[in-house]
Amino acid sequence: MRLLEILKKKPYSNNLIYFLVGVILLILSFRFYFFFIFLGIFLVFIFYKRKFIIPIIIFILIFVCRLLISNIDTFKEKDSYNLYIYDVIDDNNYLAYEGINKLKLYEKNHEYKPGDHIEATISINEIEEKSYDTDFDNEYYLKSNNIYRTGFVNESKFIRSGFSFNSIKYYYLNYLKDNLSEDSYLYVKALVFGDSDFDSNIKDSYSSLGISHILAISGLHIIFLFNIISFILLKCFNYYKKLIPIFLVTIFVILIGAPLSSIRAILFLILSNINKGKNKYTRLDILSISAMIMLIVNPYYLYHTGFILSFLVSFIIIFSDKYIHKTDNYFINSFKLYILIFISTLPFIVNISGRISILSILISPILSTILSYVILPISYIIAVVPILDYIFKYVFIFINIYIVNFSNLLPIFHYPAFNIYKLTIYYVIFIFLLFGLTKNKYKIYFVLITSFLIILYSIRFVDPRGKVTFIDCKQGDSAIIELPYSKGIMVIDCFNSIDYLKRRGIETIDYLVITHSDNDHAGDYKEIINEFNVKNILYPKYDDKFNDLLKEYNNIKPITNLSNLNNKIFDVEVLGPINPYDDPNSNSIVLKIKIYETTILFTGDMTIKEENDLINEYKNKLDSDILKVGHHGSNSSSSLEFLNYVTPKYSIISVAKRNSYNLPNEEIVNRLNKISKVYMTKDSGNIDMHIYKENIRISGYK
Repeated sequence: MRLLEILKKKPYSNNLIYFLVGVILLILSFRFYFFFIFLGIFLVFIFYKRKFIIPIIIFILIFVCRLLISNIDTFKEKDSYNLYIYDVIDDNNYLAYEGINKLKLYEKNHEYKPGDHIEATISINEIEEKSYDTDFDNEYYLKSNNIYRTGFVNESKFIRSGFSFNSIKYYYLNYLKDNLSEDSYLYVKALVFGDSDFDSNIKDSYSSLGISHILAISGLHIIFLFNIISFILLKCFNYYKKLIPIFLVTIFVILIGAPLSSIRAILFLILSNINKGKNKYTRLDILSISAMIMLIVNPYYLYHTGFILSFLVSFIIIFSDKYIHKTDNYFINSFKLYILIFISTLPFIVNISGRISILSILISPILSTILSYVILPISYIIAVVPILDYIFKYVFIFINIYIVNFSNLLPIFHYPAFNIYKLTIYYVIFIFLLFGLTKNKYKIYFVLITSFLIILYSIRFVDPRGKVTFIDCKQGDSAIIELPYSKGIMVIDCFNSIDYLKRRGIETIDYLVITHSDNDHAGDYKEIINEFNVKNILYPKYDDKFNDLLKEYNNIKPITNLSNLNNKIFDVEVLGPINPYDDPNSNSIVLKIKIYETTILFTGDMTIKEENDLINEYKNKLDSDILKVGHHGSNSSSSLEFLNYVTPKYSIISVAKRNSYNLPNEEIVNRLNKISKVYMTKDSGNIDMHIYKENIRISGYK
């Protein structure tokens, strides 16, 4: 209590943002050690400038203890679990409780409901870490939802039904789904229940326009509900206090599953209502307290994009109210605000959608106003009276068409994703920009932040190195070749590679090579063609599946070889297939690629039959520095005779950590280890090769 008394007095009552900064730096330091440097600098600053080092250290010690507790894993391998179904997610996958943690449960054979108790035998899995530095971090996302393990149900038995707050939301959403049009239902689900489930096209459109924070992450729906309840109580019952509206809104937040933005909004309302006395906390203090309360509950919230954007946008709104000069024109004020919101959220928007539209700033205030004052109220109306959807459903259809078409009309360009180092530099500059705004000396920081963005985008155009990336696409194949000075992009096979291409900021694919028609190599080719500007495509001449490709995609030029790419830096030769076979694997395209002085042999799922064809045709010409091992390390390829001709220094195997084929074959791996250094995507994640003249640097992410 002594600490609380101290914090109520100045200067602490106007500086709690510093406590939050210390907490954030601490949490980041536990994962990214270089943040300890920033934390040390920050504590020195606090000691000399603010003179409240002891309270901040107490806060930091509290969060150290919480971080240690949060890593307790209550799931252990055992024969049977008695589980409580907490919620239904992802089309009948489930969240279940065990101890203090949740388990993401993959169960497709039953339709359990929130509140059900079941007995199950489960194969418990570790959550896989990400495959490259800008990859979506599923591990930390799940931890931000208190999920520390995932599991596959082998057998399960229903025991009994029980009560769960989530069951109310579950049944009501199912009722709305049956009684609303699809577009209306998705907006009601997002704006009323804080559960965004739009398809990627709609999400990307909102992100491109810079207004994705409206969709269930701003807490706007909670503030709106609070104001409606307060208005009704005042007009109908002459009740002007905030206690009952806050209580009712809190119950609503619990019933909808307490999404992060809703928790932030309700905490802000509660703390604002009890904020009384001489030394009242500022709005920024209240926001900081709300964030620290949530981070004490779960420190991993800091890695949840919804948490970050919700607090970031709220911070910018509070900051702009105090430090940005207001005019009498609503749209001018909104324009200033949305420029700042756009700049503050840009790295996260890029990491979500992989795209930027500068001109979206011009229309964001208009669209946000429509969403806030038209779409949101209508969503509440039809959530309560679904029968009115026959009138309002056209509004949602129109807004979707408008958003998608408008985002397509704006000049949008792909932008490479931000890793933690780029994010750190960006937000250091952004903090100086905010300081500059308070003193009306901000132009230099606008120039700095713009220059930094331009450098990040254009650095690949001056990079003399060639880059080859073997993507950790699980049980499949995909490799990306980026020519020196960004002179061209070649994609060889395309299974689970779209996210990586987006995060690299790739917009145009000069050459798409599909080695053969198996799904684990060609599975995403239609999505690749639809999503990116594909100029040329090379597919196997003996594979009938692609014969009609031009009829559907007449803007893409089919090619039979890549000889026109040959120059002093880059050289490509199509070695196979030589003879036709019934097995698509034996018809795989085989490429020998030379970047500077380094040669790479790509073999698809080539079998020993095709290997023998190549040996007979080329013999020592097969010699290569790097071998992309055929058929994921299966014993159907990589014969000893073939390897004796290739003699690779490095061998790359694309294979999933847990696969039903028990690949790679141990004998093949031992054979490869005798002549080369072996890299496998299951162990290394993405495998990057940077090639410049005689030098080659190979590194795995994990």
